[in-house]
This record gives sequence, structure tokens and C-alpha cells, in this order.
Amino acid sequence: MMERRALLTRSAATLATATALAAAPSSKAQPADTSSAAAPSSAPVKIGVDLFSVRDQGWSDFDMLDYAARQKLKHAQFSVTRFYSSLAPEHLRKVRAHADSLGIRLETGMDSICPTSTRFANDLGSAEKQLLDQLETAKIVGSKIVRCYLGTMADRKTEISFDKHIESMLGVLARVKTQFADAGVKVSIENHAGDFQARRLRTVIEEAGKTWVGVTYDSGNPCWTLEDPLTAAEMLAPYVATVHLRDSHVWADEKGLVVQWVRFGQGNVRMAEVVKRLHAARPDLIFNLETICIGNRPFPVKDVSFWKGYEDISAQDLMRLYSMAEKANPLPDPPKRAREDAARVQLEDSDVSIAGMRKIVADLGLKEG
Repeated sequence: MMERRALLTRSAATLATATALAAAPSSKAQPADTSSAAAPSSAPVKIGVDLFSVRDQGWSDFDMLDYAARQKLKHAQFSVTRFYSSLAPEHLRKVRAHADSLGIRLETGMDSICPTSTRFANDLGSAEKQLLDQLETAKIVGSKIVRCYLGTMADRKTEISFDKHIESMLGVLARVKTQFADAGVKVSIENHAGDFQARRLRTVIEEAGKTWVGVTYDSGNPCWTLEDPLTAAEMLAPYVATVHLRDSHVWADEKGLVVQWVRFGQGNVRMAEVVKRLHAARPDLIFNLETICIGNRPFPVKDVSFWKGYEDISAQDLMRLYSMAEKANPLPDPPKRAREDAARVQLEDSDVSIAGMRKIVADLGLKEG
């Protein structure tokens, strides 16, 4: 009886402790409290363009900068190396000079830095070499960051576990730390195409070293990890080094969820609130419009087989997004277009998205800087 009474007492205590822990906030699992900790900022909002938005126009790097200037933007990001006509130092200096003549500040970037990822370009050399090459590019063009990423949602379902991909990338980061830290340039890892949820990316930044590694927060990609973009923004806010802005429309169907990337300001995932919260927390951030309007992406979450590779996603994460989706109407798939027509529409998408961002800024009572 004594043993049984002690066991019941311990069980009750354990249950009470578990209940308290479940109710208590966790620094790793909960979003950063940007709404209460950061008062609204009166600082002007820095609007830029990720030149991926006009990727199919057949333009040179100078043409792309001229487009940014026509849009009266003061910031532009070469998010991948192929947008430079050449990576030779003498050409990059000309790009910098042209940007300076237009009053545009530059950011630079590259693709995957994870050697085990399905998106890693082995033909360009080791991940360390590629990163250090882009460090030199950043120095020449005056970028404070090198944008990069691990991979895509495909890396969640490879024979190598996603944790192993993360370990692979962390090893690369450790081997270039000294050079980046000494240069004062941040490696800025994107939550990219369904690879990282915010919680895991935040942990990676903390493990790698937040003084020299930061986040490229992409507002379109959380939906591809079944995550609310606002929750992701709040979680990552302390570590964000630059921003990619893209809007999404999400709705529920008989199999689960469907996501379509749409023109900025035309989605249903609270982009105005994302801009408001991030700007309040980090008035120095550059908000680069990365406009990609593509077909419907289904996420059949009601199918048990879907969840292989998505074991890190909690019911709470899913239901934050689902609560918005179940109130929304579906959108038709965008039509397939010939290359020339697709390029024309792509340019319109970018123009409308930049205007949509400016409207949000004005509606928030803020000014563009």
C-alpha cells in the first residue's frame, strides 16, 4: 500500500509537471515575441527586388539593375550567381559601379551549400570553395550577406535523413567561419522550397554562430513546410539578415491543403502583418520582392503516406495554416504559356507585386526608404 501510494503520488506529480511544461513557453519552440517586445518603428521601409523575379527576361546584370532603377528601388539582390554576366572581378566592379550610379545597394547570393543535397552543384567545386568565392563577390559588390540555402523539400525524402543534410551543411559552415567572420559578411541561409521549418533553421543558426550566420526569411516558403508565414517570421526575426517577400493563397480540399504563390498583396496568409512585425522588430531589414507565380502545389496531409519526411511538423504548426485554408476558396491553376508570353506575364507579376508592397507600406502608415 505504501509503495502504491508513493507511485500514485509520483504519477500525479509527473502529470502536473508535464501539464505545466506544456503550458509554459519554450524559447526554442515558440515564436519570438516581436509584437510586444518591439514597438512600431517610424523608420522608412527598405524595399528592394530579388532579381529572380525577372529571371526569364533575357537581361544582362546591367539590364536587371536598370529595371530596379525604373521601379525607383534603392536595393537589389543577385540571389544566385548565374544572374551575373561574369564573375570575373573586373566585371563585378563594373556591376558595382553601375549600381552606385543608379543609387542602388546590392546583396549577393548563391544556391545550395549542402554537399549531400539534391540541389548541390558538384561541378562548381566544393561547398567551401563556392562559399568563399561568393565571399569575394560580396566584398566587391558591397554586399553584407551571401544568401544561400540547404536544398528543397526533396531533401526530406532522400535516403540520407534531413538531419544528416543539416550536419553536412554545418560542417561546411564550420570550415569557412574564420573567413566570413573576419570579413564581416554573414552567411544568410534561406528557408527554401520546403526544406527548413523556422524552428529547425533557428536552431541551426544558434549552433553555427549567430554573429556571422543569419537567415534569409522567405515568406513564400513556410507554406511548403505546412507552416504559417507569420509564425515563421516571428520565430526567425532575431536572426533575419535579409528578406524575400512572396505571397501565397492557401485553401483546403478533400485531400488536404493546396498552395499557390500569387502576386504580392493578393494572398490570404497575412503578408501585411508579416511586414509590420518584421519591420517593427528589425527596421534595418531590406524587403526584397521575389515574385514567383506558379501552379497549384498540393499537400495531401490526410494521406498517412505523405508524412514520411515531415515528422518534424507538429499538429499545432499544421492547424495554424489549416485554419486559414479552410476559410478560403480555391484558385484555378495558371494556364501554361509559351516562353515569350510567360516572360511578359512574369514581368507584370513583378511590377504588380512591387506596387502591392508599396500599398501595404502606405496602409501601415509607413514610408519607403
